Amino acid sequence: MASNDKNVTIIGIGRLGICTGLVWESKGYNVLGVDIVHPYVEAINNKTFDSKEPKVTEYLKASKNLRATTSIDEGINHSDLLFVLVDTPTGVGEKSYDHSKLSRVISSLNDRKLVNKHVIIGCTVLPGYIANTARFLLRDCTNTTLSYNPEFIAQGDIINGFLKPDIVLIGQGNKEVGDRLEDMYLKVCENSPRICRMSPESAEITKLSINCFITTKIAFCNTIGDIADHTPNANKYDILNAVGGDSRVGLKCLKPGYGFGGPCFPRDNRALGNYARSVNINPLLPEATDQSNKLHAQLMINDYLKQNLDKYVFEDVAYKEGCQVPIIEESQKLEVARGLVRAGKKVLIRDRQIIIKEVILEFGNQFEYEITDAR
Repeated sequence: MASNDKNVTIIGIGRLGICTGLVWESKGYNVLGVDIVHPYVEAINNKTFDSKEPKVTEYLKASKNLRATTSIDEGINHSDLLFVLVDTPTGVGEKSYDHSKLSRVISSLNDRKLVNKHVIIGCTVLPGYIANTARFLLRDCTNTTLSYNPEFIAQGDIINGFLKPDIVLIGQGNKEVGDRLEDMYLKVCENSPRICRMSPESAEITKLSINCFITTKIAFCNTIGDIADHTPNANKYDILNAVGGDSRVGLKCLKPGYGFGGPCFPRDNRALGNYARSVNINPLLPEATDQSNKLHAQLMINDYLKQNLDKYVFEDVAYKEGCQVPIIEESQKLEVARGLVRAGKKVLIRDRQIIIKEVILEFGNQFEYEITDAR
């Protein structure tokens, strides 16, 4: 079966992996997902898995050529393309990402002494991981390439992001696998993205650089907004609309408001800083961006306190507005709300039940709560 170019194996079919697999399957690929959680694998195979991530449930019910297994050996035999999409959660200190799951998977592949395979890492890693760790972990494999192919998606909109990316980043292990990946994406994407092919080491830096440029743009935008808010007769919307009208700047991510949060932007920005220090580059821009984001939250807290309300109400408090999935990691609305609580103010969080549940788990009785639906 490994010679069939339509066969794809995905090791790690969590939120990103299952979306990736479903999109590949919808475009004609025969996808086998590998996961260690047996009930989850069963739910995928009998199509009872219900996800809050938009379109996942619908794509799963319509799928005909996607199957899951707990056997990594079955996954290896299914295809010569082995996508590894296990999670790399936030690490501690200079270890910006916890690579432990990823390293265990790659080590497990090495234990099986792969022959004629292409291993493709799709989860975010710290630059240097592939050169210093992953290649060594695959040292006993024969004619096996190692590539880096991360996605640029947002939680709560993963499938749309996969189908219509601005760019496709391929850190190719060699030209053959780069050609195959490019061909796959051109068949799957519903737009015409830029295909950016480079070394895995360049791709590791590129992945963080794009996210960090966006955070810098957001921080700059909010700094200008704060300056305008404290200047009589200045309008931040007029100013930033004009600034974004310059083609060298652009209007995307140039709307003033809450700062950046979520599971990717803050940690990727800090990760680039950590990596820069490791190669003796002073990370002035990433550090300034992080500090500016925190300063903006404090300025918002101060401005709210000037209103001197009996109670402050915050709605739609997930990490970004309109987010369909219950992710509140580094939500800037909640950061401002916490600042008001620390100042002795009462704060009401009004949101959907799935979001309220996450806020309670994180913050307990710091806030008052009001559920806006029964789900």
